[in-house]
Amino acid sequence: MKEDSGQRSAVSRRRSIRMWGAVALLTLVAFALRVYRLDFVSLRGDEAFTVIFVQRTWEGLWKGISTIEPNPPLMYLALRAWIAVAGASELATRYFSVFFGVLSVPLLYRLAREMTARARKEPGELGRTWALFAAALIAINPYQIWHSQDVRNYALWLCLSLLALIFWWRWWRLERDWRLEIRDSKTRNLQSPISNLSLYVLATLASLYTHYYDVFILAALNLFVCLLAVSARRWRTLARWIGAQAVIVLLYAPWVLFGTNRITTYGEASAESGASLLDVFSRTLTSFVLSDTVPNDWKTRLWFPLALALVAILLWLARKNRALAAFLFLWIAIPTLAQYIVSIGRPLFLERYLNAIAPAYYLAFAIGLGQIQNSQFLIRNSQFLIRNSLFGVGVFFFTLTSVYALSHYYFDPAYAKAPDWRALMQYIKARRAPGDFVIQNFTEMAAIYYRGDLPVLTVPREYWATAADEKFLRQLNAEYRRIWFIPASPGWWDNERFVETFLARHAERVAETPIDIFRLQLYLTPRAFEAQIVPLGARVGNATLTGYRIEGTRNLHLVLYWQAYQNSEKDFSVFVHVTDADGNLVAQHDGAPAFGLAPTTAWQPGERIVDVHDLRVDAAPGVYTIIVGMYDPNSLARVPVFDARGARLPNDQIALTPIVIE
Repeated sequence: MKEDSGQRSAVSRRRSIRMWGAVALLTLVAFALRVYRLDFVSLRGDEAFTVIFVQRTWEGLWKGISTIEPNPPLMYLALRAWIAVAGASELATRYFSVFFGVLSVPLLYRLAREMTARARKEPGELGRTWALFAAALIAINPYQIWHSQDVRNYALWLCLSLLALIFWWRWWRLERDWRLEIRDSKTRNLQSPISNLSLYVLATLASLYTHYYDVFILAALNLFVCLLAVSARRWRTLARWIGAQAVIVLLYAPWVLFGTNRITTYGEASAESGASLLDVFSRTLTSFVLSDTVPNDWKTRLWFPLALALVAILLWLARKNRALAAFLFLWIAIPTLAQYIVSIGRPLFLERYLNAIAPAYYLAFAIGLGQIQNSQFLIRNSQFLIRNSLFGVGVFFFTLTSVYALSHYYFDPAYAKAPDWRALMQYIKARRAPGDFVIQNFTEMAAIYYRGDLPVLTVPREYWATAADEKFLRQLNAEYRRIWFIPASPGWWDNERFVETFLARHAERVAETPIDIFRLQLYLTPRAFEAQIVPLGARVGNATLTGYRIEGTRNLHLVLYWQAYQNSEKDFSVFVHVTDADGNLVAQHDGAPAFGLAPTTAWQPGERIVDVHDLRVDAAPGVYTIIVGMYDPNSLARVPVFDARGARLPNDQIALTPIVIE
C-alpha cells in the first residue's frame, strides 16, 4: 500500500510539474504579447493624464485624488514609486501595467486550482485541465492585452482581485471541512483558515483601494457566503466572515467618507447612462471575450451564442457542483446588476469598469472546453470524432478571435489606442519659430505629455467658452506671432467651434496639415502680418476693406482685411476673381468670409475680420488683375462699392495690385 501511495504521489508530482511548466510557457506567451509594440502607439489621453498626475507634488497629488480623479489612491502611489525608479517614458510607464497583466496568468491558474480542489485531496486531472485552459484564455485575450499595455489601474485591479479570491477560496474550502488548521508537512504551506482569511482581507483592501467597483465583487462574495453558511447552519463560519467584513469596513470606510468626494459627484463623459441590463451584460461579455478591436457587427452577432454557451456551462456545472456554479454566477451577475443600477442616473457604464469579473467568463468557458475534452459535456465517450470536433471548434474560435483582434490592435490604425500625438507634436517642434504658441480646444493631456518645451494651453477651459476665454485669445493674438491650433474637439466640448471661429476671424490661417486624425492649423497673428498689409479704404456695404495682402502667383494666397462700421442684415459672399488683360476670368474663389466661420451678419461694429482666399491660377505667363467684392448669394446682386472719397466704383468691384505670372 505504501508503495502504491508513493507511486501515486510521484505521478501526481510529475503531473504538477508538467502543468506548472505549461503555465510558465503560457506566462512567457502572455509576456511576449504584452510587450510587443509596447510603445509603438502614443499614450492616449487618460494614460498621459495619469503619468503627469502622479508626478505632482505630494500635496497636489492628494488633493487631486480627492477632488479630481475617480479612482482610489493605491495605483497612483504605486505608479509614482515606479516612475521614480524607471522614468516616465511610454515604455517604462506601460511596463508597470505589463507586469500585473502577465502576473494574472499564473494567478488565474492558481485560482482555478483552488476552486476545483478539496481540502484533504489534491485536485484531479480535470481540475488541472480547466485551470490550464483558463490561463491560456487570459494569456491570449486581446482585451486583457490592451489593458496590460495601458497606464491605468485595470491590470493592477484584476491582479489584486484574483489574489484576493485565491485566499478566499483557500479559506472557504477549509471552512467547508470544519477544520480550523491543516498544515502540509512536506511543503510547509500554511493552510489555516484564519491566516487565509487575514490574507484575503489584506488583498481585498488593496483591490478596493485600486478601484471602487471592487465593492461589487465583495457584495457577490458576501451573498455567496451568507447563503451557504446560513443554509448549512455554519454559524462559526458566518461569524468569522462577518468579522473579516467588519475589518474591511473599518479600514476602508474612512477613505470613502472623508478621503474623496468623487464617489457621489463623478460622471464619466465617455461613459453611458441608462443602458439596459441586457446591454450591460452583452457588451461586457463580448468585450471581455472578443475585445473592442473587432467590428461591432461581430459583437452583435456573437453575443447571443456566447451567452447561450455560458448558460449551458453553468447549468451543467450546477448538476455537478452547485457551490462552484453559484459562485461563478454571482461573480458575474451581482457586479453586472450593480453596474446597471449605478449607471441609471449617471454616466457610469463602461465595459472596463467591470474588468475584474472578466476572469469569471474565462473560467466558465475553460470549464466548457475541459469538459468537452474529457468527454463529459453533452455527448458520450463513444462519439470520439464529434467530441474532438467540438473541442477543436472551441479552441479554434478563441484562437481565431484573438489573432484577428490582435492584428487590428497591433497593425490597423483604425483600431489604434490613440491618435498619433507623438508625430503631431514632433511636427510642430520641427517647424516652430520664436513667438509660437500652441492651443487646443479639448482637455487632452497627451498634448501636454508630448509638448516638450512648447507652450501649450487648452481653450476653452470648460465645456463652453466664456468671456474670459475670448479675452485670453485676444491676448494671445496680440502677444504672439504665430498660433498653432489643434482642433481636436469632440461634439461635447467647444461644440460651437468658438476657438476656430475666433482664429479664422482675427488671425490669418496660412496652413492646415492633416496628421493622423488631426487638422493641424497654423495662424499668423497681426504682429506677424501687420507690416505687410497694403492699405485700402474701399467701402463695401456696411463694412470697409481696410487692406489686403498677396502672396504667390500661381498658388495665390490672398488675405482681405474687413472692418464693419455697422451691423449687416444679410449674409453676403465674397468673390475673388483673377482676370486677364481682356477681362476674361481665369480663376475665382467665392464663399462666406473666413472659411464660412464669419458670416457678415455676425460682424460687430469696429471688429476686424481676417478673410483668407487661396486660389490656383492655371494661366499663361502674363499680367493678371485681382478683383474682389461681395454679393447676395440668393439674388446674385453685388453689394455697392465706394472708394475712399465716396465715389461708387464701376461694376461694384475693387481692383487690387496686379500679379505677374512667369
